[in-house]
Amino acid sequence: MLAVHNCQLDYGATTVAAHQNEGKGKAMKQHDYMTVWACEPCHTWYDQSGAPLAEKRRAFNAAHERQKAEWRKIEESYSSKEKDQKAARWALDKLE
Repeated sequence: MLAVHNCQLDYGATTVAAHQNEGKGKAMKQHDYMTVWACEPCHTWYDQSGAPLAEKRRAFNAAHERQKAEWRKIEESYSSKEKDQKAARWALDKLE
């Protein structure tokens, strides 16, 4: 998850895909392999707060490393659904 300063993460809360904010423009987003799972408050902080870019970049990069680890777990898990394994494999292949 994109955990940020003072995150009050509630694991029952809605999780959204937070796209990397760099390399996008009006009506354009980064591809889905450049996302992290985030709670709504963290996603709002990342997209709309006035926090320094360097702070947002550090938070996203750390969360993206955790995201890749989660995708690896999904890809390798026998209990994961096949469609989830394929999606995780696709994202990891794009990043390598």
